Amino acid sequence: MAEQVFVARERELAQLNEFLDQALAGHGTVCFVTGEAGAGKTTLVTEFARRAQDAHFHLLVAFGDCNAQTGIGDPYLP
Repeated sequence: MAEQVFVARERELAQLNEFLDQALAGHGTVCFVTGEAGAGKTTLVTEFARRAQDAHFHLLVAFGDCNAQTGIGDPYLP
């Protein structure tokens, strides 16, 4: 598989890093990444998670996504 190129999202990454820093200090929050289809949401979050795990080996990352066939609440079910 070809390596993905990641460009022009430094502002968004900085915001996500601020949320991570707050969480690591004991003040976690929920962050939703929204946008049009194909805008790069998954790529942004995947790159952020990769960088965060590289910087914090103990970090556990989990993802949820929406399935258009079954409903928007699926990622938040047990």
